[in-house]
Amino acid sequence: MTEADYISEIERRWPSRCPGEPTRETIHLTKKAVEIFPKSAKLWVMRGNLLQLIDFECDIPLGESEYCYRQAIAADHFFAEAYEEMGYFLDVIMGKPRKAKRFFDKARRLKRSRQKYNRVIAA
Repeated sequence: MTEADYISEIERRWPSRCPGEPTRETIHLTKKAVEIFPKSAKLWVMRGNLLQLIDFECDIPLGESEYCYRQAIAADHFFAEAYEEMGYFLDVIMGKPRKAKRFFDKARRLKRSRQKYNRVIAA
């Protein structure tokens, strides 16, 4: 499978009801995907997001989501979604709004830079 194949398959398996939780197989698939494509910021973010939805007994600590977001940022310093998801995790899950603000600010700056770049390219 390619990186795009993994992304599509994980999206297909994403919990569709709210609240919903991923299956063990889906969590395993995300682990396999980031092992095969460790430089994929998108796959790291997807794994981090899915890990937060787990409600079943497992040996994956909540901090694993933070690790995933840090890996995503390390893989692509310009991937705004990774900073934004880290911000949500720190604010909502960990209760650290000041720390989260830095990540939200970085995501906002990256999105603005991207918009300016797209306007220049389109012109």
